[in-house]
Amino acid sequence: MLVDYLPSSFLYRAALLPVVFFVPLILFLCFLFSLASLKAHSEHVHVPSELPWVGKRRELLGSIRANWRGLVKSVPLYLEGYGKYSKADLIHVVPTWQRGPQIILPPSMAPWLAQMPDQVLHAKNCTFYNCQFKHTVGHPEITSNDMIDLLIKRELTRTTGTMNVELLEEIELSMASLFGADGQWKKVGVYDCAGKIVGRVANRVFVGKELCSNMEYVLSGSQFANAVGVSAIILHFFPKFMRPAVSWFATIPNRRCAGVALKYLKPLIKQRIADMRSKEADPTYPWEEPNDFITWMVRESFKRNTEDETSVYSLAYRIVVLNFGAISTTTITVTNALLDIWSSPPSQNVIAILREEAQRVFAEHKGEWTKAAIAKLVRLDSAVRESSRISAIGGVSLARRTKTDVTLPNGLVVKKDNCIGVSMDGIHFDEEYYPKAREYDAFRFSRPREEATLEEKSRPNEDLVTTSAHYLPFSHGIHACPGRFFAANNVKMILAHILINYEIQPFAPRPPNVTFGDMSVVPTGAEMLIRRRVKA
Repeated sequence: MLVDYLPSSFLYRAALLPVVFFVPLILFLCFLFSLASLKAHSEHVHVPSELPWVGKRRELLGSIRANWRGLVKSVPLYLEGYGKYSKADLIHVVPTWQRGPQIILPPSMAPWLAQMPDQVLHAKNCTFYNCQFKHTVGHPEITSNDMIDLLIKRELTRTTGTMNVELLEEIELSMASLFGADGQWKKVGVYDCAGKIVGRVANRVFVGKELCSNMEYVLSGSQFANAVGVSAIILHFFPKFMRPAVSWFATIPNRRCAGVALKYLKPLIKQRIADMRSKEADPTYPWEEPNDFITWMVRESFKRNTEDETSVYSLAYRIVVLNFGAISTTTITVTNALLDIWSSPPSQNVIAILREEAQRVFAEHKGEWTKAAIAKLVRLDSAVRESSRISAIGGVSLARRTKTDVTLPNGLVVKKDNCIGVSMDGIHFDEEYYPKAREYDAFRFSRPREEATLEEKSRPNEDLVTTSAHYLPFSHGIHACPGRFFAANNVKMILAHILINYEIQPFAPRPPNVTFGDMSVVPTGAEMLIRRRVKA
């Protein structure tokens, strides 16, 4: 036999190969399991012992097994807890892998939670922890600074609707390049195209006309957002003391994507500062100030004096962070709306009704999407709001992290560094608030407005940007998303332009969203057939 002629040393080394390979692998897996078990146990001990859990049982390694259930079946856990405890006005706990144990309050306590000040319950701390911003985005002095929020509330919201001519130009150009203009059916990725359109439109306001059409720059924003999400998930597998070391490797893609964006942003901002200083010193300086986020930000930086508020790098990185927040969530909203609207039953004539409204309003306003015209798209607004309700991003809303020991409305004391929120899935699928809650009803919110009496018409409308304790995609209360007005304006313009100018083959059935942890992730691989409409 051949083996008789092989040297004994070779056979010995061959016999050792499985040992050399598998033993380190087994030891490494045991190490990871030990870390995950330690992490789960340290998280769970902070939760008040008197609260009932959903998904955690009296069993060996109960904490880590509960966290695992929170990773692979969180949606059923949230719905189970809502039906068993929230509907009975009781507080309970749902385990998650990424966010740790979530203390879930019943809907009756949502108004209290929404109005609690940051000194007690901090909304940003919860987001920063979930996304591990300290490691995944870096620069805590930038992410925790007030400049971006201030400019969104003071400048971006005020400007929303006044630059729609410019935004429509970007919508037309981006769709022509993505979908073609020859009237031929084209298969494209829904999420991919939505991201490119949203990124280009948003950056027309953020950085101006020239850079917003640079797709390497635009895509760096969505790629940065995806990289932050992936690296945050990786870091949550490790206890806190290991995250600084692990993050150096986990955030390599983050740094690469940010570097691409900074390559374009830093020269632009440096030149903007120089031009604004020159114009300030000499009003005859031959330069006209652009009306965009960079201008607002540089002007605000002139009022400040710290390095992290005035340096070119810090200002440029703020635009990177701004894109992270703006592009990813709006892309998800557009993707879900496209999938939900174009998978509606043909008998409901949803697409025809929305197209008629878009064409009529556009004609009434002489082919211009003014702020008033966008406000008249009540049926499209309803269709998007309903999509956001039924295809919302996560299982928890009004998420807050306790900054001190907090006494809840029922007298229960929750210690510092716990996560508190309400079950968004439970509320959004509650028949008490939404009859036939699991059905996508495109005109659920516009129907009451159109059928209302004169007295009822004077009441506040439930439109896309209106938050409440029962509608939570934008959160609610003092920390409701400040950028929702800009996002809603862009979403409706994008969808209205598609309705008027393009045809999409209906989805049958709708490509389902994917549950990962306590998030509902859009099907990024879903494709659609689209073509330019031939107008009579």
